[in-house]
Amino acid sequence: MSEALVSGTSGAPSSPPSSDRPPRSIHPPRDPSVPPPAPGLRGWWTRMKREPNAIWMREMRQSARLARTPWILLTLVLVLTLVLSSIGGLTASSGTSPAELGGALFQIFFGIAYFVVVLVGPTVAANGIAAEREGRTWEAVLLTGMTPKEIARGKFLAAYTTMALYIVALAPVGALSFLFGGVTAGEVVIAFAFLFLLAALAVAFGLAVSSFMSNLRGAIVITLMLAAVIGPMLFSMGGFACSLAAHRLWPDVPEGMPIWLPLAYQRAAFGLDYVVLLVVFPLLLVAVPAWFLYESTIANLTGEADDRSSGLKRWFAISTPVVALVGSVPSLLATDDDTRAALCITGILVFVLHMLLCAMLFAAEPPGPSRRVDVRWRRANAGAVKRFLGPGLFRTMLLVVFMCVVGVAAIAFIDGAAIAMHGTSTIRDRSLEQIAVVAAYVTPYCVFAIGLLAWLRARNASPWVPRIIAVGVLFLIAVAPWVVAAITGVLADSGAKAWILLAAPSPFFLVSMLSEVGSYTHDAPMMIPTGMIFALAWGCLGLLFLSIAKHRSDKILAERDAILKRSEAAYEAEERAATEALPNE
Repeated sequence: MSEALVSGTSGAPSSPPSSDRPPRSIHPPRDPSVPPPAPGLRGWWTRMKREPNAIWMREMRQSARLARTPWILLTLVLVLTLVLSSIGGLTASSGTSPAELGGALFQIFFGIAYFVVVLVGPTVAANGIAAEREGRTWEAVLLTGMTPKEIARGKFLAAYTTMALYIVALAPVGALSFLFGGVTAGEVVIAFAFLFLLAALAVAFGLAVSSFMSNLRGAIVITLMLAAVIGPMLFSMGGFACSLAAHRLWPDVPEGMPIWLPLAYQRAAFGLDYVVLLVVFPLLLVAVPAWFLYESTIANLTGEADDRSSGLKRWFAISTPVVALVGSVPSLLATDDDTRAALCITGILVFVLHMLLCAMLFAAEPPGPSRRVDVRWRRANAGAVKRFLGPGLFRTMLLVVFMCVVGVAAIAFIDGAAIAMHGTSTIRDRSLEQIAVVAAYVTPYCVFAIGLLAWLRARNASPWVPRIIAVGVLFLIAVAPWVVAAITGVLADSGAKAWILLAAPSPFFLVSMLSEVGSYTHDAPMMIPTGMIFALAWGCLGLLFLSIAKHRSDKILAERDAILKRSEAAYEAEERAATEALPNE
């Protein structure tokens, strides 16, 4: 089991060692008479024209040979045109003004286009890698010498080109709303730009799922199921719910309309809230998940004995401070102390949820780098930062703990400073105490969850067993104390609420603690100190789990090194015996 755990993220044996020489390029040699392209972004377009991605070119040639592609596009355009024409005719017959008709067609078209992109984009991308594995051509792709990054990039470009073709084909239909009025040409163009961004995110999602699956039908079914759940949920939250908040902030933005973001760019007043909420936030909401999906795809395509961790850990190290900053900004834009405190607490809880999900992600880490990764580090003279971001269970979980503590403290400090400088004296102290209670309570509990995952992972070869057990343990800790407290309260049959202290081990006890901030009662004395004592106990237990995980990981690595040394000694003895057995000439 120890050797399987060292080799990668599953119990399968590691791949046989291969040469550390860089793979031979599949591109023809460069003409010496042609100057090389400039490095960086300046030479990107030149490199793309001279040596386009081979996977992308192959996929495009295969798509061009399919006779059904133009018929699919024609059918989609005709159906959407008929739907919009029917709705527009019914609306016009009821005496609606052209401006209102144009606004309605704008919402309907881009609402339908959103679901087309969300459902079709992942499905098209899901055919990429899973089809190679099911068709027994994946090994042939690897034998070309292309790296996992090149393969992932080619598959993404192929699927994204297909989705871009769908969007371009639908563009004339979307322009009908502009002809009736009610929306400007800039709003229509911005809406199409967001469709292209959404298509990139949808394709990256389908590609990440496809890279994880080995069966084409399974990849398509799972991708469709996830897209059918996530798509409507994001449409409701980011569409209808956010439009209400946007209308309160900018009255010219229509209320209750799901496609409000393109309209806000033209109708909202320019200012700090405009830059933060309409420029920075949308870019981060697209860039951070897209980068994660890209690194996940590369990690799934990389061999188990190679470095599958550095890309994801770079994403984590850069995106986590961004998430913390995003969690602190909304409260800075609020106008009253209660709203600031509520937004700050929400930002802290969202950040902690992000950290727990990242800890679940890194539960697939091996105890340490494989021998192949070690050799490549030595040959490349890798520095301490590169080695720290490489494979390793303990240092990865230690990074998660550090980022969790610093991130929660940063959110609490930034928002607390804003309340202290601009808040009123009657509400300021209570809001500051609530923020301090939340930050001091959730941080140790998050440390416990991370340590529990590290300890369980160090004892299991499969990454899914620790995740399932950890979720079950955390659920039991959250629910069982309240069950015990409720039973005790019913049996006590008294007006006192001291029984609620029995629920202090549960993380949901934080709600009771916040209700008692600034108003300590005689029915449940010492509620906040009791909760803090249990939170500190959970944090100490998490640190203990981390130390045990480090000890077990070091033991596994030591056993691996001992096995390798014995194997090398045996090979050297066999070679020496064979040399001595040769006749002397």
